[in-house]
Amino acid sequence: MSAEVAATYKHSTIANVGILVRILGTHLPELGEEDTFQFGAATVLVAGSVWTHAHPSAAMLAAYEADPELAAIRLDFTDTMRGALEVFLRGLLARAAD
Repeated sequence: MSAEVAATYKHSTIANVGILVRILGTHLPELGEEDTFQFGAATVLVAGSVWTHAHPSAAMLAAYEADPELAAIRLDFTDTMRGALEVFLRGLLARAAD
């Protein structure tokens, strides 16, 4: 990957986090700008990680089939994202309330 492609990707990510921050700020003004940005950035980071576990490659699917114990780390994307972001958001809201 070239530096130009990497920079384009990062600029897109920053723009998408900005959209999420604006939406969250409208609905959860009590979070404040810093925590809203932190939540948006965490959403992007967690989504990337969870996606790889929820959508394994053909090689990983074969590994799961060969060793069913490995399938325990295969995650449901929606359920995992909902749970992780709910915990993170509740923590940020509790901190904001203090």
